[in-house]
Amino acid sequence: MTDKLDAAKLTDRVAALVEAARRAGADAADAVAVRGRSTGVSVRLGKVEGTESSESEDVSLRVFVGQRVASVSATAASDP
Repeated sequence: MTDKLDAAKLTDRVAALVEAARRAGADAADAVAVRGRSTGVSVRLGKVEGTESSESEDVSLRVFVGQRVASVSATAASDP
């Protein structure tokens, strides 16, 4: 997936979370989504011993109702 598609997907996801919170009665809400990729290579005595890669998506939602605030976050990770 391209970076623009990733950004659009994350933008849609956080917008849907905020909208769902508002429909559920929140006075206000905000959300953050982050996607990360990591690649690692281990070398010993000049030889590659191993490689690894991972991807993760983190999403956080904060909801305001009156004087109360609640927050929740979730992480989805995969090791291809």
